Amino acid sequence: MYVSALLGSSFITSGTMKLKISSSSRSGLTSLSPLPLIECSSRPQKKATAHHRKTRPKKSQPWDIKRTPTVYAPLPPLPPDWTLFSAATAAAATESVVDEPKE
Repeated sequence: MYVSALLGSSFITSGTMKLKISSSSRSGLTSLSPLPLIECSSRPQKKATAHHRKTRPKKSQPWDIKRTPTVYAPLPPLPPDWTLFSAATAAAATESVVDEPKE
């Protein structure tokens, strides 16, 4: 009995050996090499991204195909006690803090 029949996945079984006649050796002579029997999956599963791309919901109805993204109203301005920082402003603020001498 195969191990995968019990556990549900493929394993290399070391107990069952087959002999393979290899005709492509360096010396040009045929040699016998024992190889373990490898059981492969007959129905391999798709990996995550391939599965999600294949099974994603498709737009098939005309009303759904013609649907556009929602347009929202612009955000109101920030209150005066809030300050908007950019990367350049933050870098300048950290440099000024570092440059100040400590007493």
